[in-house]
Amino acid sequence: MNTEVPGLRPAVISSALKESLEEYRGFRHVVRNVYTYNLNPEKIEGLVSKLRIVFTKTEAELMSFAKFLQSAE
Repeated sequence: MNTEVPGLRPAVISSALKESLEEYRGFRHVVRNVYTYNLNPEKIEGLVSKLRIVFTKTEAELMSFAKFLQSAE
């Protein structure tokens, strides 16, 4: 999703956003596969504090890709 296909389409999301989203994916994996008593409160606090920024960036990049798709019709 973060790779451009030359001559076909731009990247759906940037590499920087992919890295940010990886942190949340990793956290989801821990929550689903590890008992909750192993959760690190500092890690959770860091993810929560960045959530609004990452969400806004994700929304903007996906809307930009959607505009690309609409213009390609």
